[in-house]
Amino acid sequence: MKRWELVRSALLNDIDAGVFQDGRLPGDFVLADRFGVNRHTVRNAIKALESEGALRVQHGVGTFVADDFVSHKLNSDPRFTYKLLGQNKSVKREILSINETSVEPDIASHLNLAPSALVTEVRSTSFINDWPLATGTSYYPAARVPGLATAFEGMNSPTAALKRCGIAEYKRKWTRITARRPSPQEAHILRISSSSPVLFETNVDVTPD
Repeated sequence: MKRWELVRSALLNDIDAGVFQDGRLPGDFVLADRFGVNRHTVRNAIKALESEGALRVQHGVGTFVADDFVSHKLNSDPRFTYKLLGQNKSVKREILSINETSVEPDIASHLNLAPSALVTEVRSTSFINDWPLATGTSYYPAARVPGLATAFEGMNSPTAALKRCGIAEYKRKWTRITARRPSPQEAHILRISSSSPVLFETNVDVTPD
């Protein structure tokens, strides 16, 4: 890996971690000294991140984290909203509906449930800086997490609701990502055209035991 690529990777990690609290990066000389490289190498890294939409360069003013840039790392931590809070974004989740319903066959197979089992279905939308970023549905086995619908009262956090039900920790088991066009309802919620592609993410979370 070239030096500028190493610098780019380190800066992207800093953006993910919310290191630049005011959204502004240090100057070229400071970054060059930090990474032990010359200014040309730093500028190549910044140019790459700018082309990726991660940084915004204002000549004569400075380099800033782009307001609309969102980085989402896939790992065992399933807390989507919590990860984004570290990127100096205004993040919120809105619960659209909570219902107890019979599980669908494909969901039953993912959750190791019988075809007739009941699940608590939670539909929600996540917002970044008041703009919808993601919408989706989560399914929780009703027998394993009784009272979940009540636990959601007064809050929009699945993690907090699960804690009320006695589940203090959980982790991501696997993730599958595909691309498709949104349904009319999804396009409306996300405020995009029905012809715009979206990433469709399927996750399964499990308790540590």
